[in-house]
Amino acid sequence: MQNENPENMEPNRERKIMNTILNTSVILMGTLMGGFSELIVNATGEMASGMTEAFSGEESGNEIRREVKQKLPEVNNQMRAMMSDMRKDIYAQMEQKQKELLPFLADPVFDEGLLKVDSYDFGIPKLSAELDDDTLAQYTYLLVSEDATFAEFFPRIN
Repeated sequence: MQNENPENMEPNRERKIMNTILNTSVILMGTLMGGFSELIVNATGEMASGMTEAFSGEESGNEIRREVKQKLPEVNNQMRAMMSDMRKDIYAQMEQKQKELLPFLADPVFDEGLLKVDSYDFGIPKLSAELDDDTLAQYTYLLVSEDATFAEFFPRIN
């Protein structure tokens, strides 16, 4: 996509909107996938340890449970790599589909969203910028840690 001001590398309005949508989606997907992978690893560990306990005793079951839980960081790393690849792919698709997406972004309601997103400063690049994996991880941490200011982006629906 073409930037309005290439010297400052400031993304144009449409790019900022698409970045915000993409980044928010990746943060939410990453949070859900992280929780899902932990759930799966824990469930697998419990099933495997239960079966092992039935045949080999409690100590063997506990050992299997520990071994499976030690795999969680590896699973999380694989999930992060998958999310990184997905993020890069979506950014590339945004580039390819720019002309098709632009008419949908003409609604002035998006300007209100950008004003809100850009009004917050968390000490990291704004959600409206093209973010790398580390910055997205920092935003994910803000969400998971229930940071009160960041939570304002995700109001509760009653």
